[in-house]
Amino acid sequence: MNMNHRLRIIAAVSFTFLITLSIGFVTESIRQSMTFFWIIEEGDEFIFDVKVTGNMIVNSTVLPPPFIKMNNTQIHAEVLSLPNVSIIFYAQTFLEDIVEHMKTSTTFSNGTALPTGVGFIINRLISQSILPIGGWTHLDSFFPNQIDKPSMEHESYLSRFQNNLFYFGYSANETNETQEWHGIIDLETGVPQVVSFWFFRTSQAQTYWYNLTMSLFT
Repeated sequence: MNMNHRLRIIAAVSFTFLITLSIGFVTESIRQSMTFFWIIEEGDEFIFDVKVTGNMIVNSTVLPPPFIKMNNTQIHAEVLSLPNVSIIFYAQTFLEDIVEHMKTSTTFSNGTALPTGVGFIINRLISQSILPIGGWTHLDSFFPNQIDKPSMEHESYLSRFQNNLFYFGYSANETNETQEWHGIIDLETGVPQVVSFWFFRTSQAQTYWYNLTMSLFT
């Protein structure tokens, strides 16, 4: 074997090694971008201040909106269950295994129980807005940043970076009903700084809209 042939073999082996190494680095980088983990723990507790606005019009009579009794109250949320997280490849997996997993239990800040119907909605909203950290860019790629034509019928989850926070939510619009919820989530903790729910419905007999916003206190 002459020297030139030997050098070509060495060059080919070295090139193959470099390609394999580069692929390995890229694969690891992709894997890390898809990896989520919890920084909070089961047993962690949070307090949210509640604000409710809106009104209800029934046969030309203006009435307070639903949930008005929750206005200016405080909600205590305790983390009870955190689902296992690792590499998430698909949006549907993230929604089913992470978002919809019931993570919290909620009461008034003094420990008394929330009204049944109200309590379920509030607990669900807070739970859906608590997310694992790490894979924010990957998560953002799953969903659109906004609805291009919000007045048209639609149903979609939404996500986007918002300053140093992360917006994650859901929007739906039907003929006589529109609703939207979202959490503004801390990138370092996965805990929502704000959780908000907006609802509008109109019919022949009544029209009502309301907004319920919960802001992290502690």
